[in-house]
Amino acid sequence: MDNQDEELRNDKLLDAIAVFREEQNEVTEHNFIQALIDAVFIAPVNFSEPPIIKEDGDGIEIPENAQMQLVTFELENGNGVFPIFTDLDAYNAHPIEADLPVYPWGMSLSDYLPILQDDNAQSIEGLALNPFTNGMPITRDNIMYIAQQVAESVQEDDNAAENAGDSEMEISSAEEIIPTPLRYELIGIADDAMGAIESMYLLWLTNNDAQTSNYLLVVDGPNREDVQALYQKFATTFEEKSGEEGSAVDIVFADDFQVDLSEFDSLYNRTLG
Repeated sequence: MDNQDEELRNDKLLDAIAVFREEQNEVTEHNFIQALIDAVFIAPVNFSEPPIIKEDGDGIEIPENAQMQLVTFELENGNGVFPIFTDLDAYNAHPIEADLPVYPWGMSLSDYLPILQDDNAQSIEGLALNPFTNGMPITRDNIMYIAQQVAESVQEDDNAAENAGDSEMEISSAEEIIPTPLRYELIGIADDAMGAIESMYLLWLTNNDAQTSNYLLVVDGPNREDVQALYQKFATTFEEKSGEEGSAVDIVFADDFQVDLSEFDSLYNRTLG
């Protein structure tokens, strides 16, 4: 990649897409949208002036007055979409035809928003994610919806900053409120996973400012992909077995949760041999 220090990977997004395709509900949609927001994609671009290969051969330098242009794919109706890719394997799966040489470039969803909001871009219908492999369209309406969610989230964060004393997220154990059927079902999933899960913590999140609360399931195991493959089962279990506290749950891999869990009782703990 020319504007990235490391090769881009979006494994979290690919996992979220796979789960969302398997079963669409509020939890899987939330996780999918958040993964889209966090992702940095590879976009095919060209330049009005040829880039200069660096002396060490590692990457390119863009001439000062060169203009970058996003490559578009034309649809049957004459409109276009911007192709985006989660990784170089997906990017290189098929040659990209264009009038000028094409280069991979890092782009986030927020980079596309002002382009799609421009009245001169009405012929662009949205984005085509991994169009050569496990493709998924992201329409203009999808992007505007996501932008609205981001704007609302930013506004909530701004409000929280103004009322920091009241709006901090409180984390507590869910031990006293978890329904027994939910507890046993979660433990059963962990037991049946053949060692994929080492431990689980079920916590309760409270946002005082928004006056909302939900479960948080923190899951640990030797392999991230094996753990994430179970997210859909967990989400379905919360939908089916949750009691009056509701089924809303965030599920996170332990390494991604930067909170000391030693003060909480574990819901499940297994020592692997």
